[in-house]
Amino acid sequence: MKNNKIIVFISIIISLLFVELFCSLIIFKKGDYNFKNANMIFSEGKVFRNIDSFFTYEPNQEITAANYYYTGEEFVEVYKYNIKTNNLGLVQEKDIYMNLPSILILGDSFTEGQGAVPWIDNFGGKYKDYQIINGGLLGTGFKQFELLEEYLSKYNIRKVFILFIGHDLRRDIFNFSPQQIKCLNDQNKCEGNEIFYGFDYSKKNPKEFLENLRKKKLKKNEDQSISFKKIRKGIKRYLLNLYVIKLPHDFFRSRFYNSKNIKILENFESIKRLSNKYDKDLFFVHLMTKNEIFFKKKTYESAYAKKFIKKITNNYYECNFDNNLDFFYKYDGHPNSNGYKYLFNCILNIFSKTIIE
Repeated sequence: MKNNKIIVFISIIISLLFVELFCSLIIFKKGDYNFKNANMIFSEGKVFRNIDSFFTYEPNQEITAANYYYTGEEFVEVYKYNIKTNNLGLVQEKDIYMNLPSILILGDSFTEGQGAVPWIDNFGGKYKDYQIINGGLLGTGFKQFELLEEYLSKYNIRKVFILFIGHDLRRDIFNFSPQQIKCLNDQNKCEGNEIFYGFDYSKKNPKEFLENLRKKKLKKNEDQSISFKKIRKGIKRYLLNLYVIKLPHDFFRSRFYNSKNIKILENFESIKRLSNKYDKDLFFVHLMTKNEIFFKKKTYESAYAKKFIKKITNNYYECNFDNNLDFFYKYDGHPNSNGYKYLFNCILNIFSKTIIE
């Protein structure tokens, strides 16, 4: 009897191993992309400014932004483009005026247009009789959308469009730390863990600069002791990324689980308050991400957000990028220039359906 149990146990393990290999090598063949290997650099100087509990870019700036991805052997330039900020430090060419009726588009880096020339500038600053305000800022979620809306509320906002990805539901409010601001202002003060780096393009090759930062980061990590908590979290992360666990876990969670995560609940409260304020003039647009297209299904957060939003409004739309991975960078989760052309046309189509007057 004991031998039979051992045989059954070994058979189950082997079967799960084959399922995992089949998923990873054939069905969901993984790319080489790992977001932790991405490095965002900006032209050295004034880039971001903190305003109370949120941030914008510095007003009236021309900033070069680039992303370099470390493949394990070298740094590869993923994209490089120029950002123009307006009088409010938002990513668009046109300045914003108080006396004009406005459409405010809130969102994260997809709305900002990270990775290419800002797609919102294709509107030329207006739609019909409304001026367009680009409230897209990288790394933000619903709580920060609400703070930015409050900051901009004096600009005669008539309609609000929230463009979101599932991950926005888990995001907390953040500002740039003093060390990040130092690093952005002066590349010589960068320590390697800032995520956002300033760089003087006239003096040095970005790849040399990033290689030096990588060595600093490795040295700092070597000096840090490995705790049981870190090991446990690493094992948990690894197991949850196995397809034999991830697929059934995501399936049951998306159908039966109601999150009690404090960040999610607080983001829901922000959605409620914005909905109460703007009612029928508030619109939600879910943007499919590269991973969702890759796995051919929404994340738990996207599905959960949709369920919540549709309980309070019928103004819910989607832009799925035609489920086309060619609309995204290979070494980045953001749309490329063709992906942003698609996004502009998708939002333009939604405008045509919702902005009648």
